[in-house]
Amino acid sequence: MIFNLIVIFFTLILGNIYSKLYGSFANSDVIRKRYIRIICIILILQSGLRNVAVGDDTYSYFETFKEISRTPWYQIKGLIIDYYQYGLGKDPGYLIFQKLAQYITTDYQVFLFLIAILFFAALGNFIYKNTTRLVDVMIAFVIYSVLFYSFYSITGIRQTLATVFTLYSYEFVKKKKIIPFLLLVLIASTLHKSALIFIPFYFVCRIKKEKYIFTAVLLLFPVFFVFKDAMGKYLSVLSGYTDYNQLEGAGTYTFTALFVFISLMAMIRRKYIIKNNINAKNYYNGFAIALVFLPLSYINPNALRIIMYFSIFMILFIPEIIYSLKYISNKMRIDVSVITIILLISLFIKSNFNSEMPYGFFWEEMRLTKQYYNRD
Repeated sequence: MIFNLIVIFFTLILGNIYSKLYGSFANSDVIRKRYIRIICIILILQSGLRNVAVGDDTYSYFETFKEISRTPWYQIKGLIIDYYQYGLGKDPGYLIFQKLAQYITTDYQVFLFLIAILFFAALGNFIYKNTTRLVDVMIAFVIYSVLFYSFYSITGIRQTLATVFTLYSYEFVKKKKIIPFLLLVLIASTLHKSALIFIPFYFVCRIKKEKYIFTAVLLLFPVFFVFKDAMGKYLSVLSGYTDYNQLEGAGTYTFTALFVFISLMAMIRRKYIIKNNINAKNYYNGFAIALVFLPLSYINPNALRIIMYFSIFMILFIPEIIYSLKYISNKMRIDVSVITIILLISLFIKSNFNSEMPYGFFWEEMRLTKQYYNRD
């Protein structure tokens, strides 16, 4: 928790230094790009330097990486054929990626750095191309560190790689180029099958009346809870998660409340948000899809991984909502920005205060998480 707090405060301090140093020029492409690069380098170091005991899946991916290093290409080819011909195994693209990466390095720590570089290059590009103000970039990175760090930075390597492609594919959604969009999403699906859920996003974004879609989904949100079991059975096939049985204690009340609150504020401020940024229509569409699937997290927390392809738009959506408050008063916009950052940091501290998943560097000694004990 402490190291991530340091990263968050560094993000804010550097952003404020740039704002004071460059004034109105701080919003320029040059300064925003420079700032994004620096923060992304810090985030790459944070992810790449982690111990294999950090995160739920890092060590299991380490074991897979070692196994693939001993697997010849003809066996890899056989596994791919088995997947597409008989439906055996999963995510053949990740097998190929690992094998190709091992031509560069057989060191797992370097491999983690490679994953981090690919992801944060995509995230940095996503933020850069969809913001115009330095303060929005600052808020975006704080949101990432609070809400998305625990997954993308330290846990799900396969889906992190899949997200690289979906983040880049968003540019083709804006440009209305379906072929390169589908190509990137299909590549992503070979790394993690759940990426296929991103395909409807393109078509939803072609619907002109996004206001009515978003409003209808928000009003029907309680209904989705009623039918969440039936939805879960369908989505288990699409996502690649075969076990969607009801888990005791499943449910994400804080995240759900946050998501609904953001959606309500977005609906109230829609006129001004769209006035500032016409592409914000796509954020409404992404949130609408996420709201449909959010109840599935009350069946199994793994469902949160599915909606992360859409919830990542939160890092752009929240700054746009805040900026729309300038039409009320600029002081309110600034005050809400500060309050939002304070609340996000407080949320992070509260949720991680008694965390059993501490951060450690690769040169430190750490115990593996409980799931690795007493395995056959």
